[in-house]
Amino acid sequence: MGFCGVAVSAQTAPSAAPAAAPATGAQGRGVRIIAPDAPPTSPVANAPQATPTVAPANALPPAPTTMAGPRPPLAGPPVLKACERPFARPTLHFADPAGFDAKLRSKLRGGQSVVVDFESPYPAGNEAPAPIGAWLNEIQKTGGAVTVDAYCVKGRGFGQFFAKLFGGGPAEPYKAARRYDAVLHVDSVDQVVSQIEFTRRKAAR
Repeated sequence: MGFCGVAVSAQTAPSAAPAAAPATGAQGRGVRIIAPDAPPTSPVANAPQATPTVAPANALPPAPTTMAGPRPPLAGPPVLKACERPFARPTLHFADPAGFDAKLRSKLRGGQSVVVDFESPYPAGNEAPAPIGAWLNEIQKTGGAVTVDAYCVKGRGFGQFFAKLFGGGPAEPYKAARRYDAVLHVDSVDQVVSQIEFTRRKAAR
């Protein structure tokens, strides 16, 4: 008997793609993984807060920063400079009363102005030391003028001193003063008489 041969053409089947590897873990079980949220940026409520520093009401402001260097000297009280006496070259110096009358008499008889300088000035409110007071008294008693010239600063109220300036004494030994006036030069700062100037009386010229 003859066989009906069925010719089967051998066709080459396309090669299947390699099977993917089975998923593992949660993905393999169909679980979706969600990424965690980002942490909040605001501070935690219970975190310690910095307490601002409050200066007390009576606190002094900070001292300004200065450059280093020597500090200027502090200003002290003003220093009063001694004033120069009106006459730098007086005629006579009154230091020792002994023999002074004869020296002054000799100078006054010359008819020129005579300046007596006191090495130790005396207070303007006191009587003039002897024998100067007797000479001034003779000038005043015979109509001469005895005045005060204040120097250094403005003088103030010397009129009340006139009654104390002149001492007494015999008139005859001092008559050489009758042709003179007298000017008492007073240091207004120390209130002392430093020089006496005998000037020719106007009426006698």
